Amino acid sequence: MKHKIRTGVVLIILLSTLMSIAQEIDAPPSHKNERGLSFSLATAGLGLGGFYRKALPHFIHLGVNLEFFILRDDKEFEFIDNFGRAFKINDVNRFFTIPLTVELKKRMFTNDIEDDFRPHILAQAGVIYGMNFPRDIFVDEDVVKPKNQFEFTYNFIVGIGVDVTTRENYFFTIRTQYRYVFFPEIIAGKRNHSAFEIKLELGGQL
Repeated sequence: MKHKIRTGVVLIILLSTLMSIAQEIDAPPSHKNERGLSFSLATAGLGLGGFYRKALPHFIHLGVNLEFFILRDDKEFEFIDNFGRAFKINDVNRFFTIPLTVELKKRMFTNDIEDDFRPHILAQAGVIYGMNFPRDIFVDEDVVKPKNQFEFTYNFIVGIGVDVTTRENYFFTIRTQYRYVFFPEIIAGKRNHSAFEIKLELGGQL
């Protein structure tokens, strides 16, 4: 009798375990609001920012992004001399941008890939404010102070990436994207400041 009871308890525990595993496998893909911080490695500089995304039907997010970029001159070059001192060549401009964009993010292969690995495509559009504070120029031993430059325009982004769950409700993102930026006037030596970016995000699901 005791043996039968013991066997029954083991079977109940085993069935409960199998049911919990099955529920975990068959659980619907997660789709929640997102927020977090971002780091961008651009062709000509670095950027920091933050984002918030609202979950919409069909695994789409509607979000807003605010970032701050520090960009260098295209021809800027840094080298170290024989005494270990660092020098920069063609370091003329001190160029900063502040993009504010609205985005649509669409999760791909929702029912074909594990929930902790979420590929996505993304599109953003918004405004960008550019500020350039050129360094003094020396001409025939005279100091020329260039005027500071301030320009306002639009920027558009398309990208593809993946979100990877690091722990419950937290995720890490890596994405490659292209940002199109064309200012109406020359700033920091040119009008076209479009560039490829590698975007890293650390966020949480709400």
